[in-house]
Amino acid sequence: MTTQTLLKCYSYDEIDFFPEKHLLIWKDHTQTLLTREESRLLEVLCLFAGEVIGADSLYRKTFTSLDAFEETSDHNYDLNLLLVSLTGKLQCNGVMAIPIHVVPHYGFRVPLPTKTSRRLPFTTRPRPTPSPSCKKPLLFEKTWFKPLVVDYIWIKVAILLTLATLIGLLLWN
Repeated sequence: MTTQTLLKCYSYDEIDFFPEKHLLIWKDHTQTLLTREESRLLEVLCLFAGEVIGADSLYRKTFTSLDAFEETSDHNYDLNLLLVSLTGKLQCNGVMAIPIHVVPHYGFRVPLPTKTSRRLPFTTRPRPTPSPSCKKPLLFEKTWFKPLVVDYIWIKVAILLTLATLIGLLLWN
């Protein structure tokens, strides 16, 4: 059973953005899921649509708000990496669905949305279906994985070196 609910939605010509669901719905009804951080960043940009928001202010408004489910709000997010990932998900055929304009020396700006709410059937799990005309490069999909693997490898190397040192000390004595 589905029910109709009125959700916060930022509608643009090519795309609808639902911040509470971390979801982009294209006009051909394909869906793209955003990470929580990407969704928060785009929501703040859309909330201040039409205005130029500085990088420091954007960072504070996006990532330092308290969340009841977070243990701490003391995170270090790289705004540039999130913007690159977000722009990759917002592009279709080389055109940005929600253009994020960079105003040099001042900050960022997105245009005003056409609507800010929409009725959507409530579903528990949106099924992302990539659009064949909007293939996203694999670079934007797996960027979170590389630092994790590199850190894991360095931890293994450190453990092996520590064990080798301990074995050497035991054999020497």
